[in-house]
This record gives sequence, C-alpha cells and structure tokens, in this order.
Amino acid sequence: MTETDAMSMGAELSGLRDGERERAVLSEARVVLADRLGCPSGEALQHLIWLARDLDLELDEAAALVVEGDRAVEEAPDASEGHVGRGAVVAEAPPQAEPVAEELLRQVAAADTEQDAVLLDALDEDPGAQAVLDASLTSAAHLVPVRDGDGRVVDFLYAALNESADDLFERTPDELVGRRLLRSEPGAALSGLFAAYVRVLETGEPFARGPFLYTSAQDGVTRGSRMTVRCVPVKTGVVVSWRYLRGEDRMRWRLERAERLVAIGFGEWDLASGRITGSPQMAANYGLEPTDGSLTPEELGEVVHKEDRELISEGLRALFTRREPVEVEHRVVLPSGRQRHLWVFAEPVLDASGKPVTINLVSQDITRRRGVERALARTRREILRQQNLTAQERRVTATLRRAILPDPDSGSVRRLPGVTVAVRSLAAESDARIGGDWFATRSLADGRALMAVGDAAGHGLPAAAAMARMRNGLLGMAYTGRSPGRLVGWLNDLVLDLEPASTGTAVVAHFEPQSRFLEWASAGHPPPVLLRDGKAGPLSVEADPLLGAAPDFEYATHSTQLEPGDLVLFYTDGLIERRDADLEDGIARLADILAGCPEGELEAVLDEVLARIGHDRSADDTTLFAFRVT
Repeated sequence: MTETDAMSMGAELSGLRDGERERAVLSEARVVLADRLGCPSGEALQHLIWLARDLDLELDEAAALVVEGDRAVEEAPDASEGHVGRGAVVAEAPPQAEPVAEELLRQVAAADTEQDAVLLDALDEDPGAQAVLDASLTSAAHLVPVRDGDGRVVDFLYAALNESADDLFERTPDELVGRRLLRSEPGAALSGLFAAYVRVLETGEPFARGPFLYTSAQDGVTRGSRMTVRCVPVKTGVVVSWRYLRGEDRMRWRLERAERLVAIGFGEWDLASGRITGSPQMAANYGLEPTDGSLTPEELGEVVHKEDRELISEGLRALFTRREPVEVEHRVVLPSGRQRHLWVFAEPVLDASGKPVTINLVSQDITRRRGVERALARTRREILRQQNLTAQERRVTATLRRAILPDPDSGSVRRLPGVTVAVRSLAAESDARIGGDWFATRSLADGRALMAVGDAAGHGLPAAAAMARMRNGLLGMAYTGRSPGRLVGWLNDLVLDLEPASTGTAVVAHFEPQSRFLEWASAGHPPPVLLRDGKAGPLSVEADPLLGAAPDFEYATHSTQLEPGDLVLFYTDGLIERRDADLEDGIARLADILAGCPEGELEAVLDEVLARIGHDRSADDTTLFAFRVT
C-alpha cells in the first residue's frame, strides 16, 4: 500500500469517527428534547430541525447546544439509566470503536494486498457458499479470510456477491469482488461486525444482529443506515447477508408522523384470540401503553367514560348483527383524570360463510375539534346575547334622542326674534353610530334669541344621556341672561361633573334683533360659517378647549355684526369630517358649497349643501342649524 492510500484510509477513519460522534450527539439531543417536550423521538427531531433553522445553525450545532444546555442544568446520567419522556423512542447509539478496532484499521491501511488475487485464484470451490448466495433474498457476500504470518484473521476478501447486493456507496458486486472487507467497509471494524465474522469462522456458530444503526465511510464521505445482518460459516469462509432499512425506516417514520399529526390510530381485533394489535397511536389515543404490543377489548372498555359505555355496546351489537361498518364517538378518561373525545370506525372482515373473523379499527382523537366547537358555541351564544343587548340599547338610544330633541318644524324652533330658521337633525342610519348631536333654541325675556349646536362624544346610550344633560343644562342656565362665554364655562363645569365621565363640543350664540349683533362662544366646535353677498367663510377665532377637558376654563365671547340677508350656519363635525381629508379642508369646502348655493328658502339651501357635500349618513349623526337675518 502506498503512503497516499494509507493517508486516505486514515482520513476515512477520522471522518467515520467524526460521523459517529455527530450521530451520538444527535441521538442524545433527540432524547433530551423528547424528555423535555414529552413527545416521541421522531417528533423531537423535527423540533430540533426547526430550532436549528430558527437559530441559523447547522443541525449538529443545534444538537450540541441542546445537549450542553441539558448537562449544564443536571449532570447527565449513565446511558443505562437515562430517562426518556412518555412516548419517546431512543435512537440506538452507534457502537463505540474499541482501541483494538482502530488499531486493526491502521494495520489494514498499511497492509500489503499484492497476494489477494493469488489467494482468490487458489480458492477451492465452495458449493455451500454458492448455494447460500443463490438462496438469499437479500444482499449476500461470500467472504474468505486473510491471515497474517501467525495465522490470525486480519481481514476478509470479497470472493463473490449475489446480484441483489446493496451497497451504501452504490458500488456494484463486480467492483467489490477481490477487495478487502475492512478497506471497503471500515465501519465493519468500528461496529464490531468484523470481530463477529471472525467468531463465526472460528466457532462455526451463526451470528445475527439488528436492526441497528450502521455507519461507514469511503473517500471521505460518511453514510449510515439501520440494517440487519446474518453470518453463517461455509467451507472456505463465511457468507454474510444483510439488509439496509433505509426505505422502510423513512416510510415507517412518515406513517408514524402522519398518525401523530392527525391523532389517527389503526388496529385489528382478532376475534379468535380476542387481542387487538395496531399502531402505537391506537393505544396512545386511549391513554394506554401496551406491554406486548397488543390490547384487549376489556382494557379499552375500562378507560371508556361510564356514561358512554352503552354507546359502545350499541355500536358492537349493530356491527355483529348487521355485519356492517359502524361509527361511534365516545369519551375516555385518562390516568390524569382529563377526558378525551375519540371517534372510532369499526369494519368487520367476514369469512367465506359471512361470519366476522376480525374487526378493522380506526380511532381518532377529536378532543381539540370538540373543544373548538364548544368554544365556538359559547362565542356564538355570547355574540347573540350581546347583539340582543346592543339592539335594545340602540332602540332606547333612538327613542331617547327623539324624546329630547324637538321637532325641527315645531313653532318653538322657528319663532325666534329677528331671524328665520331652518334645521336638519339627521341621526346616523346605522343604529350603532347614533351619537350625541343636539341643538337648542330659546327666546329670552330681554328679546334676544338663544341658538346652540353641540355634540356629546361617543355613540349609543351613553352619548345620548350626556347629550340630554348638556342640552337641558344649557337651556336652564340660559335664563340667567349671561354671555355665551359664561354659559359655555358653566356647561363645561356641568360636563366635568357627569358620571360616567364625558366630553363634548358646543357653539352657543345670542342674537340681538335690534342691533343685529351676534355674540357667540365655542368649546372645541367647528366655527360657524357666514354667507354675505355671495361670499362665504368661517368666523375663525382661536379655538377654546372642548367641554370636559379643562376645569375652570374661562371661555371667550366673540362678537360679530350681522347685516340684513346674512346667513349663518351652525353644524356638527359629521357634516365635514372625512377619513381622507383634513378638518380645515372640510370647512373650506363647506364654505365654497354654501357660496355657490342659489338664493332662496333656507330649507332649499340646506338641501343643496347636503346633496353637494357628499354627506354619509351611515358614518355619524349630522346637525345643521341655519338662520338668516331679516
């Protein structure tokens, strides 16, 4: 063997040891996670993959962190005493390489193989070995021993392989014939298989092992699979048969994973033996752990809820009487006392005479589904109850609003000295949006006219109640004859004392018909708009705070000299407020619309404003109060 070959074999040995360590750490991490999460080992592996992805780590790095973290919390127990969580499956750890095996591989790397061909040419015919190869349904190889000067077996040569021989590295039988076992499969030394083959050769006793996790290396590449192995002696050496379980493992893992994800278990009830065999999920659905891989109907019946046992009995009677599939939903009581809802499907398998011999069973844990249904039912009932309460509140709100606000066409609203009046009081079309808009008028004893528009914050019954208190409070205080600023200040004090707390806006005005003088005050309300000689604009002043926001605030009283024919419009924010526009832009647009309205009756002017401004009655209450100086 050249120095290059020896270095290659050493690199493969190092890679194989690294691969074994990685697999050992991965297996330990799966056990740690399975114990910590209380889930099967396969599911723990999936969690480990997700953890590695989330942390942007390689899988082996994440596994090492899990293992190190577990050891930092509690000293790791011996492998024989390791604790595994319920339902966990411990992956078989790869066998540890003994120093003898490693030394053997070093010798293999340095061995002289020039006489191997001569050894095979001198090999006697071995009909027994050929018969075993021909009869084997799995991979099989005829191995002949290679001995040193002292007669010790130091390796085996591949003398022949059957056509179905499977290799981890996709080598064909022709590529392996004539090669040494340990050079082709260094994993045979580290796994203890080589030593087992030697014992079969020397003792004549057959050997079998598996399934177990086997790992080997070639050209710096490490590969592994679960496998089963058998070895029997023949005249010229041994015949080894093996089977890699790669496809079966993947299929079994996928099936178990699918069963766990949907909580479906499968079983078969043998009526002759009375035993039920099935998938692990079948027993898990009933909260049981069968000791011999099977259950009895009595064991299942013991965990069924007492109130549901008659359902099971009725289902069995129907199944055996009609000999047709049946479905039953029932509850089981777990050891913790918690209840689980199961759906079970049972189908009889009949013999030639039509009698049932076995029962195919399917069970599914539908506890979560039933819990969701119960939660939805509770939510639905709560929604209906809330809808009834809300509808009742809306009816009361609408009734209260109609009772508090006067009819805009009533004489008490229209008979004000020195002006003509038009009002639009529009409740929101959506009952949920009925708010606290209000207006008030009154002829005072000194000949002046009181005019006010306001808006209590919010919607529904609380807003209507606050609106009633504001409006009635203002009308009572109006008899004092004090200035609008003073009235608004008192109104602010009133709102501050409301329970529950509330806020609102208002504009309050006095009009003196002899002098045509308008005094007004605003508490956070949009400014009045004045239309004169075809030009319109807001009576802009520095805004005072809204009602209920600032205790003991002194509201200013503003004065405006009006002329015959002037039109003044009070309004609430429902007229101009838009989600996609600034409030100032809404006021400016209202002024432009008002300026463009043809002269005529006030009623027609208000109709034109509502039509052109694009008023949305579903969004909020809206109140317009217009007066024209006579």
